[in-house]
Amino acid sequence: MKLWTSLFLILLLCSCKDFDLKKQSAEQIMEEEMKSINWKEVDFYPTFQNCGSVTSKSKSKTCFETEIKNNIGNHLSQYQLKTSNSIRDTVVLKLHISAEGDTKIKDLKISDHIASQNPELETWLKEAISQLPEVYPAQKRSVPVPLHTELPIILK
Repeated sequence: MKLWTSLFLILLLCSCKDFDLKKQSAEQIMEEEMKSINWKEVDFYPTFQNCGSVTSKSKSKTCFETEIKNNIGNHLSQYQLKTSNSIRDTVVLKLHISAEGDTKIKDLKISDHIASQNPELETWLKEAISQLPEVYPAQKRSVPVPLHTELPIILK
């Protein structure tokens, strides 16, 4: 019996090396976590005070786009826009919203036809963006982050 007990203890001690537990430093854990985050997507889109308490990514995106389009539409309604009746004319805004909530137009895609009929359209759009109400920036893991987005605006 003593032999079996000794043999069992020896086997037990030898097998413990298979349970080699490695300690990870906080830096290693943080580095692995940072690699696992998809930084190309946000958890919440930028929002406005009118959006209220937004609880999902899709609702924040819808509210953000609706508010911008409404504000631009209200601003452009002050001017006489010339559009063609046969087709809907579309302008594509490329926006940058900083982590502080500053909104700027990075690029505008306006067809030559629309631009020739409305030479001041670019100025009007820049005015509309500068007059937006306070924008709360996009968030990733509850941290404000910058966002680049494209927004099509249909002119009527």
